[in-house]
Amino acid sequence: MSINRNNVGLVIGMLVAGTANTVISKYQDMACVNNCDNPDPKTHEHFEQPIWQTLNMFVGETLCLVVASVCAYLAEKYGRAKWASLVLDDQEEEFLVAVESDGLVDPPSHTDIKKKKLEGIKVLLLWLPTLCDMTASTLMNVGLIYCAASVYQMLRGALVIFTGLLSIIFLGRRLLAFEWFALFTIVVGIATVGLASVISKKDAPLAGDSEPDSDEAIQAAKAILGIFLVLFAQIFTATQFVVEEKFLSGYHIAPLRAVGYEGLFGTISVLIAMPILHFTVGVSNPGSYFDLNAGWEQVKNYPQVWIPGIIMLFSISSFNFFGISVTKTICATSRSTIDSCRTLFIWAISLYLGWEKFVPLQVVGFAMLVYGTFVFNGVIEPHVFAPNRAVRADENQPLLNANA
Repeated sequence: MSINRNNVGLVIGMLVAGTANTVISKYQDMACVNNCDNPDPKTHEHFEQPIWQTLNMFVGETLCLVVASVCAYLAEKYGRAKWASLVLDDQEEEFLVAVESDGLVDPPSHTDIKKKKLEGIKVLLLWLPTLCDMTASTLMNVGLIYCAASVYQMLRGALVIFTGLLSIIFLGRRLLAFEWFALFTIVVGIATVGLASVISKKDAPLAGDSEPDSDEAIQAAKAILGIFLVLFAQIFTATQFVVEEKFLSGYHIAPLRAVGYEGLFGTISVLIAMPILHFTVGVSNPGSYFDLNAGWEQVKNYPQVWIPGIIMLFSISSFNFFGISVTKTICATSRSTIDSCRTLFIWAISLYLGWEKFVPLQVVGFAMLVYGTFVFNGVIEPHVFAPNRAVRADENQPLLNANA
């Protein structure tokens, strides 16, 4: 991965914003909202409103529309070269570069642009993957309540597995030997990380446990539940990517605008779902995940909830902005390396704050997970699979290019 001085700021911004997203979410989960003065920590009630956190995420993504508009203005006013890559899709950018090349390259004709621009009523096609994102995000937010922040982030690496498998079923892709090897390595790594989490949960609860309980069996069961929810959520995230490729492959849209539209549609979807879930589930279970009144009171009355929420609005939009910029200016596979660094930062912060304890087995699992991901995305190339890579180089781009 080659990063010049001009791109260092983008990488740092992506790392800081991405780390903040998970750390702040975990901090919210740990915020006490009831019986906080009781000396017995078992009686404390914490902020457990994943649907509100999902809403917060989508509002943050909606801000990308504002960022896109600002970038478009700057591109128009001060020159498109610096800002165009953030507000134009690949086809528009290629056309612009050719036009501005002073005749060195013949500009392509409009007939060369095969894909249609995603605009007008067709933008609603983004709503379907948004629903997948909404489901996945809510499940992951619930899982984070019971998982350590670093474990949560590591388990999200399972996305590669499900995306690869679903692409075989629905997109007719075929995986080569090195990709199957990578997926197997990732599976073993995730299993190791999960085992380490369950083992650590059986010990005394730490500051990062938003559900403290002295019963080892209950702690282990909650850890398993959290692991299952995070892994299960990856199926919906993988479905989101496959749906986007299946139904939107014939259209083109600037990535930053796509994130903004999905944020807008997600915000609307969550606002519709919240009262439905409240009257069907929340009313009969006061204080539960879907109790709209309880969630609103907690968000409104507790600074340790709403202040991190406001910070997250900007960290989420910033992460998407920096992530898209990094992918545009460096390369898509570089994000694998950067995301691994982000997991390390989350882990280091959690250890420093006493939210987690160091578990050597988790290191082993994380190393296997990173290695498998790097092999799958082409960052590491085992010599034994060199012929397979030559075949893949002649095919389409890598399956996975996530911005979340």
